Amino acid sequence: MHDSPPPVVPALDTALTKWERHGRPGLPENGFVLSRPPGRRRRGIYRADTGAPVIEPEGHILRMAPSPNGRSICIQLAERADEDAALGLVDTASGALRLYPRVRCRYDPVLWDADSSGVELVAGRSHGLVRLDVGTGRPTVSAVPPDTRLRLFPGGRRGLLAESRPGSPGRLVDRATGTELAAFAAIVRALPAGDDVVVDDGARLHGLDPDSGTRRWCWDDPDLRITSFAARGQDIVAVGVRAGRSVLVRLVQGSVAAEREVVHRGAPAVATGVSADAGRFHVLVEGPVLPPRVVPAEELLSDRPAAARPETPARTERHVFTAEDGARVPVVVTSPVGAEGPAPLILTCYGGFGVPSLPVFEPTVPAWVEHGGRYAIAQVRGGGEHGPAWRQAGRGPAKERGIEDLAAVARGLVEAGLTRPDLLVLAGASHGGVLATSCALGSPDLCAGVVSTAAPLDLLNLGAHPLGRRWAAEFGASDTPEGTEHLRRISPLHRARELTPGTAPPRFLGIVLAEDSRVAADDTLAVADALRRAGGTADVWHAPETGHGGNHLDSLHRLGTTVLGFAATTTGTVRTHPSTSQESLRDRWHKQPTGDGRRPPSDAS
Repeated sequence: MHDSPPPVVPALDTALTKWERHGRPGLPENGFVLSRPPGRRRRGIYRADTGAPVIEPEGHILRMAPSPNGRSICIQLAERADEDAALGLVDTASGALRLYPRVRCRYDPVLWDADSSGVELVAGRSHGLVRLDVGTGRPTVSAVPPDTRLRLFPGGRRGLLAESRPGSPGRLVDRATGTELAAFAAIVRALPAGDDVVVDDGARLHGLDPDSGTRRWCWDDPDLRITSFAARGQDIVAVGVRAGRSVLVRLVQGSVAAEREVVHRGAPAVATGVSADAGRFHVLVEGPVLPPRVVPAEELLSDRPAAARPETPARTERHVFTAEDGARVPVVVTSPVGAEGPAPLILTCYGGFGVPSLPVFEPTVPAWVEHGGRYAIAQVRGGGEHGPAWRQAGRGPAKERGIEDLAAVARGLVEAGLTRPDLLVLAGASHGGVLATSCALGSPDLCAGVVSTAAPLDLLNLGAHPLGRRWAAEFGASDTPEGTEHLRRISPLHRARELTPGTAPPRFLGIVLAEDSRVAADDTLAVADALRRAGGTADVWHAPETGHGGNHLDSLHRLGTTVLGFAATTTGTVRTHPSTSQESLRDRWHKQPTGDGRRPPSDAS
């Protein structure tokens, strides 16, 4: 087992450092942004107009909420990467921070008084409704009923309260009168839009009268997965995913005024968020080799001809491969410009909880492409890329389909001549780590290696993880013999233990996050032990100062160099001198003999 990360490949380390210099900007909110500027290792809060810093703390800011008058910002600040945050109040004039360590929170929605005199939130970690008086600085805490989830949203005269209990619809209540306005299967978010309140129930947007709850309009597009929306008067801009692609939709009183696939400077891109501030809509746009940037929504929704596409070191293409049951599974592949023939390829996916897997900016992608490799994102069933039916087709008892989809994509990439089994590494984090590891161990000749990061790899023991009991609906329950057998069949740990000695499974690297508050380490250690017993090569690395949520840049760099170094050494394509040309590397990979069909030949360098 590794106590330190595997050896660093100098050329990859250099390339990754170069791409990490790009910042990760945030969307403006009431004149402020939560972002990581270029060259900085952590996020801070800055003024949107000038970029001047307000506060740059050592910890991790999970969320910020500026007051209406702009004089204070409520933040949720975690000292470590474990996502366990304390409530804080920042004075925007001085940058002074007043912290309330006893109020623990975790991405909880925040509601300000209209006159900025106080702020409230339901602090999930503290199990209480907290009100903070800005003038006195004193917090008051009211108990929350057990088995009840409460959240606060803007709207009406005093805000809205979303209340949900297990097995019951979510209730939206006007706090000023205590009147129930409406009930929904789920309440994802709510915000005011002109005279309406707009509610996202996870599938539709509803426009409600904030006084009576009368439904004024409902926008239902079953093929679109909404990921973010913002309002400016009656004008709404929503970011979503349709047919695996990022789209932007403008609504006026519930009717579609415009819809465009997201394109930036003539190239397909991904919109990862939208906000309304300073009289306009702002959209965060990025791509595999397009560092994130904030652009006006009008630019993306315009019919004006796009600016000339800039030269990039890569090309991104979509392929579709057929699964065993006939389903057509898309995959987005980013390759070096001019690449031909099989190349080292990292294949990843997420495939769960209805979360879309889209080609966003991740510095490891252009770093790997500059090294001559390809990077692919499979949109397998269970994810949120192709509507609710696609998500349900890989959920619960059908979870095996996502694993089979990933295998079909891997085989399709080989058959298309884009890679070979000995040049292919599967990689996944969290839920994606379950699918990647199960896929690799279920078909040991499919790939050369697999990386699993922060994944629950024993599906029969999900309760051993801090948040594991919440995942039963996603993977399937084990309260029946059929359910238990289903989980055993797809569980990576069970597959590892069922390998026949001498099978030579793919190389395994399990990454455990030292400050992970969601997934425990025991499963990863058990899988590595089982693989060694079967005669395989398996290592586990405990990544220090790293958690399941946001991480500082130095932690992300260690993770990135570890995954890329593993992929390079596993595929036998380590390059020790940064000046080695991509062309000569591609020629060498293309001319290599196949070897045993999975491992690189012994003379590969």
